[in-house]
Amino acid sequence: MAANATQPLLIRLRCIELPGCEFDGRSNVRLGIQKGKDVIEDVSAAAAEIVFTCLLRVAKNSETGKPNFLGPYAQGTPQARFIYLCWGERMDGAWAGFGRTKIHLQEIPWHSVEASIATGNAIEATIKMTNKKGAPLFASVGKENITWKL
Repeated sequence: MAANATQPLLIRLRCIELPGCEFDGRSNVRLGIQKGKDVIEDVSAAAAEIVFTCLLRVAKNSETGKPNFLGPYAQGTPQARFIYLCWGERMDGAWAGFGRTKIHLQEIPWHSVEASIATGNAIEATIKMTNKKGAPLFASVGKENITWKL
């Protein structure tokens, strides 16, 4: 791939161990993925598993040799890209968010990106979506809650 050329890349986020639909006085808690500024594809947090698949574009950073993830699902700076999973409720169709979970992409090395592009297979993360108290997982996902299949 030529320097700075972008290629499509699929990322699959498999969310497990969801907290249920009741939390902090709320009774219809949902989990969605942020695309641009919108939360889409939200599903009840009572589900056994939720899978989000997002299409990114990726280019190799010529200075660092690391991937630079681009597109409406990619948030943050080129050095620290991430995807947001968002907790909230739907109120008359409108999203009422109350927290987000940050899935850092810097764990994905360039050789895994190349392999994924070559095979057409998605890079997959399995994420435990509850904290130690059984509540929705907020903030950055720690290594104990995520497993990458590269």
